[in-house]
Amino acid sequence: MADNDIFVLLDDASGQQAARLYQHPVDQIIADRHSEVLPALNRLETARNDGLHAAGYLSYEAGLALEPKLAERAEARATSSNAPLLWFGLFKDYHTLQPEAVDGWLAERRNSNGDTRTGAFALNDSHDDYASAFGQLQQAISAGDIYQANLTSRAHAHFAGDPVALYRRLRGPSAARYAALIHRADDWFLSLSPELFFTCHQGRLTARPMKGTLPAFPDQIGDAEKARRHFAADAKNRAENLMIVDLLRNDLSRIAKPGSVHVPDLFAVEHYPTVHQMVSTVRAELAEGAGISDILQAIYPCGSITGAPKIRAMELIDDVEPEPRGIYCGAIGRIDAATSPQETPSAAFNVAIRTLHFSHSQQKVTLGLGSGIVADSDRAEERQECLDKGAFAMTAARTVDLIETMALDPAAGIPRLEAHLARMKASAEQMAYSFDRHATRNAIQAACFHIDQPSRVRLMVSRLGNIAIDIAPLGPLQGDDAALPVMIQPLPVQADDPRLRHKTSDRAFYDDTRQNAAAENGVAEVIFTDSQGFITEGSFTHVFVERDGMLITPPLDRGVLPGILRAEMLAQGRALESDISASDLNNGFFLGNSVRGLLAAKLVA
Repeated sequence: MADNDIFVLLDDASGQQAARLYQHPVDQIIADRHSEVLPALNRLETARNDGLHAAGYLSYEAGLALEPKLAERAEARATSSNAPLLWFGLFKDYHTLQPEAVDGWLAERRNSNGDTRTGAFALNDSHDDYASAFGQLQQAISAGDIYQANLTSRAHAHFAGDPVALYRRLRGPSAARYAALIHRADDWFLSLSPELFFTCHQGRLTARPMKGTLPAFPDQIGDAEKARRHFAADAKNRAENLMIVDLLRNDLSRIAKPGSVHVPDLFAVEHYPTVHQMVSTVRAELAEGAGISDILQAIYPCGSITGAPKIRAMELIDDVEPEPRGIYCGAIGRIDAATSPQETPSAAFNVAIRTLHFSHSQQKVTLGLGSGIVADSDRAEERQECLDKGAFAMTAARTVDLIETMALDPAAGIPRLEAHLARMKASAEQMAYSFDRHATRNAIQAACFHIDQPSRVRLMVSRLGNIAIDIAPLGPLQGDDAALPVMIQPLPVQADDPRLRHKTSDRAFYDDTRQNAAAENGVAEVIFTDSQGFITEGSFTHVFVERDGMLITPPLDRGVLPGILRAEMLAQGRALESDISASDLNNGFFLGNSVRGLLAAKLVA
């Protein structure tokens, strides 16, 4: 599919409403900087009055630009992927696709083979990072600063293939009423959102904030009824929902006719394949003369993904979240062309949750996950709620095992066993894998009990927590008696590729490079350089050079796995982190891992 093939599909994956397809824009409205957001909204108003339809998105960070108190933060906060803060295509018309026709259109849009390959998702924050952010928000709640805040994380995965095919695979099972698929330039946005931000039609504003979540078990008899009973008796979730309803009532009152704001439906329960959600409805009559720019300035971003009070919650979010949210927690939607100068705006936007951002050049997909934190929130439950919400995409990833490779000494056991288990536990927490550290330790000890020779022990753990242990003799590496022959190769992936942060079975991009080099040049290992020419790591080893009497190894942000031996050497002061260039290897260097220790190495032309 050509990069200039811009389109916006606004879809109802539940099949209740027809979809709208916008293609071939006559112009685009883009805001790359926060100072450009408000002028862009004014241009959207002008385009509407000029008879053009607009369809596109606003990122969450665009909301910072609409509040004067957050202006300084707005300028300091960059988007996570260099995608615009705001993007809308302007269209002369759109096509209506009936529910039964959408899948056929998507099938026609696929590339030649329609294949997709999604790696395992890994969260951008560790267990400790999340605990720290959670604690700061609860302190603010205890101090009376806020009543609630939405705490979010980002999950990243490698992605290759066709985003249309991925959207087609996800949309049916999601049953998302406010879904969307956008392609512009390098960016694809796949939204399976169940949440309406607002509609404006014939002067009536409707918002449907969603707050309150339970995991769904659709195979269990009576699951939906159990969820309804649970929410009916759940004071915490009902209070959380009511806080956001009050916030939306306040927001809507800023652009509503006096006395028109009301709540016709409170604490309704909706059912989706992976979660049950509590939803309320808030309505108002639009004030005379108010336009689409006025609406967005008054109510954006949606309070269900900020917290209450909104501005203070947004300040705290900016303090504790390590990355900008980008399109996640933003809004995707459309603004209809006006047929007369006095016509009230007609528009509809979702809340961009359950939304994937795919960057074609980076071959990376990003998914945002979040939950609302209140005074009596339980940290583990909130973290699990995030994972439950991401299950629609995480379970679509290819089968990948967590792995650890260890050396067994029959007399001394497995050195650094606890460090290996700790690394696997940390990865399991960030990748939503089940992992029982105690049971795994016992299984390893039982499997190794009768081994009487030096061996390599490989531990594999599936997403569901199933364990496999492979034990093989620890044979020599080529060149063990002198120096390992090594070649330098360019890093086959981006340095921020999630696969470089966790030890998994998804490492063919390294193994294939080493095996090809071994077959063609007889080397035992390859080491990689990033786009700036700096050394990163080997396919199964870390790199060390001597400098001023100290061993130096590349920093993790070069695209380096947090190795066990490497971490031990850094903790003991036997090594330091610093950049290494290829020329630093000319006088000899070392390669190391937890199985082999440190080995001398040499470059082969």
